[in-house]
Amino acid sequence: MAEGFNEARRNIVTFLSSLRQSIDRPFRVRLPKEAGDRERLMQAIMMVEEARIRFNMYTRYQQEPSADEWAAARQELVKVVNLFARTYAVDTLISDRRFIFRPLLSAERENPTPFMQKMLDPEKSLPVMEALAIFREYLEQVGVESSNTQGSLSFDDLEHIVPQQQVAPVQFDVVDGRIVVSQRAPKAGEADRANVRSALEHIRGSGEQLINNLENSNCDKRLLESVKELQSQLVSDGNIIKIGLTNLACSVMSAQFQPELPDAIVGMFNAYNASISLYVAQFPEWDQFTQKAAAIDLDEDDIAELDITAGEIVEGLTKNPALADAEVPKTITAVRQFLAFPGSSSKRAAFALVRTIENLVSSIVRHSMGFFSKTAEKTVDAGSTAASKAIIGLLGIALMSASGIGSAAVRAGAPWVKQAAEIIQKQIEKVAE
Repeated sequence: MAEGFNEARRNIVTFLSSLRQSIDRPFRVRLPKEAGDRERLMQAIMMVEEARIRFNMYTRYQQEPSADEWAAARQELVKVVNLFARTYAVDTLISDRRFIFRPLLSAERENPTPFMQKMLDPEKSLPVMEALAIFREYLEQVGVESSNTQGSLSFDDLEHIVPQQQVAPVQFDVVDGRIVVSQRAPKAGEADRANVRSALEHIRGSGEQLINNLENSNCDKRLLESVKELQSQLVSDGNIIKIGLTNLACSVMSAQFQPELPDAIVGMFNAYNASISLYVAQFPEWDQFTQKAAAIDLDEDDIAELDITAGEIVEGLTKNPALADAEVPKTITAVRQFLAFPGSSSKRAAFALVRTIENLVSSIVRHSMGFFSKTAEKTVDAGSTAASKAIIGLLGIALMSASGIGSAAVRAGAPWVKQAAEIIQKQIEKVAE
């Protein structure tokens, strides 16, 4: 059977996640008393994680892999699945456990894939080993249809594919071949500007008073630092999306440390957070951002991939200071930390990180297009080794970024990221020749 790669990958990732939960869930409250049982449980969980990692190694950076890449990915996965089955086939501690398919997203519940329907059959209560046998059969049969639509697209087409930078906590520029954080003050509607300015002055004063009181208390230093960071953004007319998210982080943190604070400071804190919430609500950008964030439907796997990708981007930029100003990885790290938000706020955090990475890709691609245009017009030395290396380095960061956010970008309404990754890959190979 043949199906789209995204559907096949979703089936596989969902199954592995469900298998992990099925093994782990019975023991979350009460672990087995015997040391040998606990060791077998740990080994089983680690084997499932190995299967997931092996599969991601082959497919995470390829939205539509070639036939050889897909075959290699399945082969690696089947090896681990077979080993798991042989190892635990007679181990009733694991093999007889009921397989619990993890809750589906709303879109999946309305239109589940044939594989998911088989796993969700209400008339069957599958044990782990039977579910594993069905999954192995699926791996042996599944094929992937590839549209190959990118074959005719060139680097020049990116101008029409890649949008301008979007509303996000961070926007970027490329100056003298290096990525820098773009400093753009928030803009309120003309009719609201006087009121917004007055409100901001009040909030800044309240923030200074709150910081003074916190410094004279025994509060946790992390709480004080979070308020200072928020106040710094307000004083410098920082990005309104980042201010809104940082305010949410402060609010969450203040709730955690509230029992340790005097009632007067708690009241000041609540008033400060509420004032900032009202302040950011005056900006169309914040309203646009929150509406779009509420509409996306990212799952735990998407968020985990976002977190991993952001970490890799930060590491890559930190190791290559010639490609980026130090503030760039520092700022991406700050946005990444918002993923720790609990509950519904995590949606805004994930969307913020997707949009930030999209903006990074957009800034690099548009700068690179300008470079190649000048080269074609011979206004730049086409043989400049330094310039070529810098462009390859920037495009490498863009490729890693665009490939890494994968399905999350599609769910966030940015299908262009998939096309951009494929075209950038071809351009890197071309420039490197």
